[in-house]
Amino acid sequence: MKNERLTQLYLELASGNTVTATTLAETLGVSKPTIHRDIERLRGAGMPIKGTTNVGYTLGDAPEIPPLLLTADELRALVTGIKAAGPAHADASRSLVEKVRALIPPRSRKKYGL
Repeated sequence: MKNERLTQLYLELASGNTVTATTLAETLGVSKPTIHRDIERLRGAGMPIKGTTNVGYTLGDAPEIPPLLLTADELRALVTGIKAAGPAHADASRSLVEKVRALIPPRSRKKYGL
């Protein structure tokens, strides 16, 4: 459910309009604090989201790949693949782990090896 909400949030911001946290919360059926937490998760994953107090959020230059919805098994497979990457991919692996880690709640990180 949270991954779906993050994707919906991304799509709302990708419209190019400035959107307030209140509007996003109403649209997605969650609280404003949840919107603020989700915005931080997306930022942690590399989304260039700009926010201005009392104005709203906008998406800067969007990355080439939008956020993905991953099942628990897909996430485990991704982490396994990252850990299996050789020294030639060490920097990219570390970067990918940090981006994935930013999307996973702290209480779940250990479960997925993050």
